[in-house]
Amino acid sequence: MACPGGQIIKACDFPQFFVDQTPKFDELIMRDIRPTDGWLLNVSTGTVPMGTPVEVTQDRFRVVWPNTTKKWNRVHAASPGCEGSPCDPTENLIGWGADRLTYYSEQQVWQTPLLCYDQDMHVTQAKEHIDQIVNDILRPATSAISSAFLRKRALLWCKYRHAANSTLSPFTFEWVAAGAANDEEIYFDASVPPTQIFHLVPQMLQNNFSRSMREGYAGKNPFQETSPFIELVTDMSTIWFLDKLGAGQGVGGTPSVGSNWRFQEWGEAGKFWRYGFSGQIGNYLARMDEFGLRFNFVADLGAGAHGGNGNRYRYQIVLPYTNNPTTGAGGASGLGADVNTDYDQAQFRISFQWHKKVMELRTQDARPLSPHTPFAHRDFGGRWEFQMHDLGEDADGNVIANPWHNKGRFAAWFKYQVRPLNYEFGRVYFHKSTDMCIPEIDTCKPSPGYPAQSYSSALPDCPAPDGWYGRGVPTGDNAGPIPSEAPEQG
Repeated sequence: MACPGGQIIKACDFPQFFVDQTPKFDELIMRDIRPTDGWLLNVSTGTVPMGTPVEVTQDRFRVVWPNTTKKWNRVHAASPGCEGSPCDPTENLIGWGADRLTYYSEQQVWQTPLLCYDQDMHVTQAKEHIDQIVNDILRPATSAISSAFLRKRALLWCKYRHAANSTLSPFTFEWVAAGAANDEEIYFDASVPPTQIFHLVPQMLQNNFSRSMREGYAGKNPFQETSPFIELVTDMSTIWFLDKLGAGQGVGGTPSVGSNWRFQEWGEAGKFWRYGFSGQIGNYLARMDEFGLRFNFVADLGAGAHGGNGNRYRYQIVLPYTNNPTTGAGGASGLGADVNTDYDQAQFRISFQWHKKVMELRTQDARPLSPHTPFAHRDFGGRWEFQMHDLGEDADGNVIANPWHNKGRFAAWFKYQVRPLNYEFGRVYFHKSTDMCIPEIDTCKPSPGYPAQSYSSALPDCPAPDGWYGRGVPTGDNAGPIPSEAPEQG
């Protein structure tokens, strides 16, 4: 503020002669925080012994149930006429059998771009960034790659696959590769149309509970002490949906089914909100899978697609993240993962009835073949290594030489076998789900409009405007008599 007679000081009156080191970089470099996938801890694991072929045939002894409809024959005393055959009674027959199936080894190899020590040694934050690459990208990638593989093989090896409808109709499927190199399993072709797929509801689980007990899910004496539990692997929206239906609230006009849920009482309605990502749905223990298989419907392919005998309906997989270009931070633009909102809106989903003994994830044993063949030790479980030899070709097609060992890259080899175990314990539910519907609640009173408001807290500019006197005492025609002395302000 400049009063009359004052001097206005302009910016050019302050020449700048100080050292100014700009731009100034914050010493704190932020990092993305992403949850870690968790399927590896929920599957039996083992190793593939040396000398095991890439394809293995497995035999399985089967149990046979006796024909209990057979008539019981009354025993008669021996008669003088040797009637009947008391020493050679009628014998009922019971047999046995076995199944034979085949499983096989599968692999993927991953690598990063090349790093050059002589170039990176002059980058100010190279050490911190490499630590972030190893700890926040590569190691979590091992879990994400392996877990995605396990979901697909669980879908393959579970004995029962149900579409979520009133008949729990079985369905078949196949993955169809697409993409620029035709090596991305983008499409999921199933035998069930989208019009026959609905929400997963408690009755679907209830109808399969007794069947699972009879197949040995809880062992030979499932009801010896207390009613057993079955593991359900699904997304959080489905868990909340099942809880709302079972807790007597109903969802979207669907009445409560709590009275039809026979196994045990429902817990507090809000317990999932309080405890987070797990809970109990009747006699099912729910494990939340934040990265489960989700799809959007694409097209009806018609009868006989891919040489099949039935109709095929194409669904497209949706992943939880998309990788988008970054702005770069002193270097070339890179990639960064952003949450994919299409994943939240994808309505077609896969949930599992699960048991650790459904299948076993086996990793190839890499012990030396012989002391006379000292091959380098390798890890086939996705452990990232830094490679400095045989780095391929450069952009001009020349072999990349590395005599100084100053070039390298990270790489990992995944080589797995999935051995089916008690695959009858596993069930697949292909169902719909969605985020909870958001209610729109309006206010109970009408809008007050826009009455005039004044919130100024600034003193009057100088000189004082007409009508003001001394220390804020108003004067003028409507101000009344001027006091001889204004009172002191407290």
